[in-house]
Amino acid sequence: MRSGYNERVNKQPTTWISGLVLHGDQTGRTINFPSLNLEPSLWPANLRTSPGVYAAKVRVGGNEYMGALYYGPRLVKGETHNVLEIHVLDFTADVYDQFVEFQVGAFVRPPMDFISLLALKEQLASDVSIVKSKLLR
Repeated sequence: MRSGYNERVNKQPTTWISGLVLHGDQTGRTINFPSLNLEPSLWPANLRTSPGVYAAKVRVGGNEYMGALYYGPRLVKGETHNVLEIHVLDFTADVYDQFVEFQVGAFVRPPMDFISLLALKEQLASDVSIVKSKLLR
């Protein structure tokens, strides 16, 4: 991890942010980690230099869920542009073209590259465990 990285990331949850769920390429579904794809410009300006995985709270249709949020480039896919996506725990509904709200919580880890989608899947399972521990405190 880069020196000073954790000092720059948020220490308190952000305010609730609302965004429209966009259609993605559905790669997450193929590894059992579907995600809500949102417009990257929704990412808070004070966190733009701190990409990575964060614990998040997500509101969908009046219900609140835990989520593993990712902001940054999908290095495993060779991408360099930032994306904003949230894997919502214990959630399976189709909410494309609907508005959801999210709140950025504790930092989990910086972006990482993976040699395969299987390696990404294994890391995501670990990330979800960390997210649960941070949100259930």
